Amino acid sequence: MDFQTIERVEKGLKDAAVGPETIALMLTGFCNLNCIYCRGSRPQKDNSGREELSTKELFGLLDDARGFGVKEINLGGMNGEPFCKKDIVKIIHKIKQLQFFGSMTTNGSFLNAQAAKELDDCGWDILLLSLDSPEPCVQQTLRPASNEAPYFGNIIEFLDTLKSRKSKLRILLNMVITRLNYRSLPQMLDFAGRYDNIESVNLLKLIDMGLPTYNELRLTENELREFRSTLINLKDKRKINYAANWGIGPDGQSRTPAHDEKKDALPPRLNTGKCFTNYYIISIDSNGDLLQCPQHQKTVEGLNIKKVPLRKLWKEEHLRFRKSLADHAPCFDGCCTILKEQNELMFRKLSKVN
Repeated sequence: MDFQTIERVEKGLKDAAVGPETIALMLTGFCNLNCIYCRGSRPQKDNSGREELSTKELFGLLDDARGFGVKEINLGGMNGEPFCKKDIVKIIHKIKQLQFFGSMTTNGSFLNAQAAKELDDCGWDILLLSLDSPEPCVQQTLRPASNEAPYFGNIIEFLDTLKSRKSKLRILLNMVITRLNYRSLPQMLDFAGRYDNIESVNLLKLIDMGLPTYNELRLTENELREFRSTLINLKDKRKINYAANWGIGPDGQSRTPAHDEKKDALPPRLNTGKCFTNYYIISIDSNGDLLQCPQHQKTVEGLNIKKVPLRKLWKEEHLRFRKSLADHAPCFDGCCTILKEQNELMFRKLSKVN
């Protein structure tokens, strides 16, 4: 987030014609991995009315977005793997032909030398790669392929190809911390250090998706304390991102009071109860439904991009929704740290709060 985003939101609060900066687009609900802590590839209870946007419809949406001043297209991977989408290469090229900033979250299983060349040649900007361990056995235990095929070697081939091409493609590693990998952070940082274009290792918390594995994988109180100590010892290491998820401040010191450790508490934060995310990001599911935000994968009832053009949807139906969250966001307390930090920064700037 930069000053231009904040300025855009400030204008958008007064003028509904100021469009979103980013479209977070879920290309598909299909995934080829069975990550043991995720519902992504598991059958949904109700798939009725879930026909995904066609390539033609997606191209139409992208054309509309270009004319509306959208800057970034983010291909999300919360419910499905973007590379499972038919015509994904054409979609990627269309995004860059229209001169959008392109970002994508992928599980990495489809990556290889050819994918590296495609993304590098078209000038793709950011790839968020879900990698939980530098060890193939741990990665493929936490994120096994549905067909049980190994894929870790494909990721290495992809990264090595980018390295040999001196690619400018920025890679961010998303590492979900569990009992199986929390001790391997130093090894992950060493792995990331082998590649100049790996910009950061994002330390993500395990999300409770109602699966039995959650309690088996979440850190115990002692393991959490040990992991925090590791983070403090690694405070001078580059490429660690979102240490605040774990109660570690920018100076590398713990910000979690000892008496709160049982609650796995975060440092004191600014609880605004308001959310401005929808003033600069519009989130669209694979079937065209609008989502509440990129992280809160819940549809906004009655809003679908197939039925109403983007500009009209934004200025009318979606206006009421984003105004309601800017007034009071019931999901604020459960928000992920990444968007919450951005929202707090936005609130401070807009409200001139120090």
